[in-house]
Amino acid sequence: MVLNHVLNKSFYFWVSIFMTNFNSWCCNLWRHAIAVFIVFTSNSLVAYAEVPADIQTETWWQGGALDEGGELSVKRSSSDERAYRYLKLSNGIKVLLISDPDTDKAAASLNVNVGSFQNPLERDGLAHFLEHMLFLGTDKYPQAGAYQLFISEHGGRHNAYTSMEDTNYFFGIDAEYLFAALDRFSRFFVAPLFDEAYVDRERNAVDSEFRLKLKDDSRREWEVFGEQVSPTHPLSRFSVGNLETLADREDHSAREDLLAFYKKYYSAERMTLVVLGRETLEQLEEEVRSRFSAVPNNADSKTMDSGLAKADLAKADLVKPDLIKKDTVLTLQKPLPLELDIQPIKDQRTLSIVFPMPGVAKHWRTKPSVYWGHVLGDESEGSLIALLKKAGLANGLSAGLVFDTSQGAMFVIEMDLTPAGVSQKSQVLDSVFAWLNLAREQGLARWRFDELAKLQQTNFQFIEEYAPESYVHQLSPALRHYPPEEVLRGPFWLSEFDKQILADFVGRLRPDNAVVMLVAPEVKKTTRTSIRYGAPYLITPVDTETRSRWAVSVVKKLSLAPANPYIAKSYPLSDKGGASNEPVKLDSKMEATVWHYTDQQFGSPRGIFEARIASPEVHACANAARTDLYLAIVRDTLRTKTYQANLAGLGFSLYRWNNGIGITVNGYVERQQVLLDQVLNTMANPQWQAQSFVRLRDKLVRDWRNSRKEWPVKQLFAQLGPLVKGACDAIVLADALETVTIEDLQLFYKTIYKKGHARFYAGGVLSIEQALAMADATVSKLKVGENGDVALFEKVVQLPEKLTTGSVHVDHADHSVLLYIQGDEDTLGERANMAIINTILEAPFYTTMRTEKQLGYVVGTNIMHMNRVPGVGLYIQSPHSSVQQLEQYINEFLIGFEETLTSLNEVDLQRFKSALLANIEEKPHNVLEQAARHQESLYLGYDDFQFRKKLVEQVKVLSLSGLQEAYRRLFMDGSRRLWLVTSHVEPTQAVLKHDDLVATDAGIYSYPE
Repeated sequence: MVLNHVLNKSFYFWVSIFMTNFNSWCCNLWRHAIAVFIVFTSNSLVAYAEVPADIQTETWWQGGALDEGGELSVKRSSSDERAYRYLKLSNGIKVLLISDPDTDKAAASLNVNVGSFQNPLERDGLAHFLEHMLFLGTDKYPQAGAYQLFISEHGGRHNAYTSMEDTNYFFGIDAEYLFAALDRFSRFFVAPLFDEAYVDRERNAVDSEFRLKLKDDSRREWEVFGEQVSPTHPLSRFSVGNLETLADREDHSAREDLLAFYKKYYSAERMTLVVLGRETLEQLEEEVRSRFSAVPNNADSKTMDSGLAKADLAKADLVKPDLIKKDTVLTLQKPLPLELDIQPIKDQRTLSIVFPMPGVAKHWRTKPSVYWGHVLGDESEGSLIALLKKAGLANGLSAGLVFDTSQGAMFVIEMDLTPAGVSQKSQVLDSVFAWLNLAREQGLARWRFDELAKLQQTNFQFIEEYAPESYVHQLSPALRHYPPEEVLRGPFWLSEFDKQILADFVGRLRPDNAVVMLVAPEVKKTTRTSIRYGAPYLITPVDTETRSRWAVSVVKKLSLAPANPYIAKSYPLSDKGGASNEPVKLDSKMEATVWHYTDQQFGSPRGIFEARIASPEVHACANAARTDLYLAIVRDTLRTKTYQANLAGLGFSLYRWNNGIGITVNGYVERQQVLLDQVLNTMANPQWQAQSFVRLRDKLVRDWRNSRKEWPVKQLFAQLGPLVKGACDAIVLADALETVTIEDLQLFYKTIYKKGHARFYAGGVLSIEQALAMADATVSKLKVGENGDVALFEKVVQLPEKLTTGSVHVDHADHSVLLYIQGDEDTLGERANMAIINTILEAPFYTTMRTEKQLGYVVGTNIMHMNRVPGVGLYIQSPHSSVQQLEQYINEFLIGFEETLTSLNEVDLQRFKSALLANIEEKPHNVLEQAARHQESLYLGYDDFQFRKKLVEQVKVLSLSGLQEAYRRLFMDGSRRLWLVTSHVEPTQAVLKHDDLVATDAGIYSYPE
């Protein structure tokens, strides 16, 4: 797998490792350093677009350097119909405006070129702390939480993250409220308050975030590596912050340091802004100039007219500047090569070979890290990972640049090892360096570069739209990395085959520039413990003999990938801009149901085919575990065969759901049937290799058992499905699978299909004939439904009308609670009640529990519908409050919230209804999202595909009195409540189980037959 290029990706996240305040991403040390937003979409056959033979041609791109009016023109994909304008404000802010008259959501993102690398010597975590503080009041909108409430009340989402050299703020909102949101957003960068009371409180939130991940293995590994880095390099520093690093000092307070940092770094010339709305470019420009021209530019000594008190600024000027001299390259304290052995908390085994090097961002036209990640991350036959898998030594591999900064970069090859791989670490490393030696000798070839460039260009030409807030927050940091006219295509563009740059890069991937990191439970001998996260580790130099052996290592079975045979020659396109239509049920000779959707909106050359096979054989947990192993074996077998197909824009997925399995194939349609046939043939006749069987069985068991070492709140959420839906608990699955033999699995897997019933969905460019052929191939190859059993529907326990409590034992110092409140009925009216109540209470719940009471970093509410059964969840994880206290806080909030609802008027209700409707009615951005909407309706039993339309009707008719009555009925006395709480004591009696709820409930919700 390649870490850092955008093959098969709709776009990219130019995000450095460790985004310390982005809840929805959990960044692993290497594997998730650059998060990629993957969107495969599919459209129907109407027209054709031939791929140019000359991959260098400019006819691929719309736009040039200057348009007829002399204005800089942003180069965009020919499939992108939005209008763009680049401008630079008088204060130095670089701005990209995007006008999309058809959008129902608007968005904005501002990126500041400052991050944890700029933390002052005595203030680890200050950049991250400042990011938190900007949400807590400005001169014009002083109330803490007012910004968040406004976004929430108008169908929006918001977030921020701090990385090494960037801090990024972004939001999305109902399109008509963009300018009002920009008015609030812009004040973050003009006149934040840094209120003393909230400085003290928000320190606790940062500390809670730190404590939350004390047992996070990626954080622990990162700290161990950082302790080996030269102390003059900012990578050696603690980036998150805690109560110790953010405490007031005798000679200066944390607030004074915040002011100094803000004044020094939050300067206009460091900022890039992207705004997307449905207004014209002229209207957007006028609004941006009026709001953001007030941001100060401190680089040219302009007065900071921020609204901050003069006394505060005077104090800020007295604070010490950075005391660290920054290196320009990443250096370690000891000579390389080095070996680091680290004890993990989870039962996991990874081997990483880390190569420090100078930053390569300036070589964006050649992209040496992308090229070599492509070569070294190959997983096809003859590759390093294929060899290691056959030997039973590894399960997976990734290769790529994990960060690229002005202070250096790091290229990493990481492998997920088996226990045998750990015991044969020396053999694995010999193979790794043989792979690198082979790449240096044979990997640098013009045809490989041209093939990669063509793949990248194809994906850019047919790029799909997706959520505006995701789009803008990816573009805002890109605006500082690429020339403005190249900000869209720059991440894809390979135009300069520079042999010297490519050779220099791979030349650094050598033994004497390597740090070898082993993370495994087998690491017993350690001599050090990391400072804050307490990770035991050992550091040793690599001896001369080993280094010499690596330098000349050869493995004859290794071979580099051949030319990709899956690259399509033509790309059929669907219509664009037409009216949305609904899927139709096709006439078929099969007993199975086949739905077909003809896209007329998106103009994309992709298709999607999905088969859902319901079978009674899958539901029992012992069989569910067997099914997961069977699918893992199929995926593993197919990986070498289909890796190049994946690079060429074709993908597949196999998954288990409660009552069956699913098969999805998507991407460019020319060779989609070929890929499906490969998948089906392997599913029908798996390769039964004893070594692979044991390797994959043991990996599944380890992964399931490791779930008990996640954050406490994650463990609570993981228990909800087993309790309420009868889903299989991870430990139950692990116990069931440990004793399964290869003979057991060979007897079992065919029974899935014999008693199965299939439902198919095909859409995008796939024609009716193709849809029927793919469905027929699935039924015939897998022999589905020979006995004609009726499909099963998932069922949900109806909770008793009383309080029910279950506890989960966790090995973590934090306490956590989850309150699940279930609807009385499985109707759309009840779903509307739950949804509007959650919309109203989510922002005040967060502000009360997180900002005001400072209970913890992880606080929130969620819509928690279980199939057709509506529900809401409220959750808190706290490092200092007990479970009993957290329960009390939630109960007090819910009691007080009844008064809030009583005080609402019709105008308030309409505002919240509009926010909810904006999210329900948000248009799909591509065929994949459209297909998900169709599957949603089918899954919930609405084969007229009107689920959302009918839900909208129920929301619109909600009355104020009806809402207030629903809250009393659902959230107060007599409501169906399930408390899940953490415990630090091993249970002495039986814990709550699904069967306990079934035995005491008033019935079981289920779909109508």
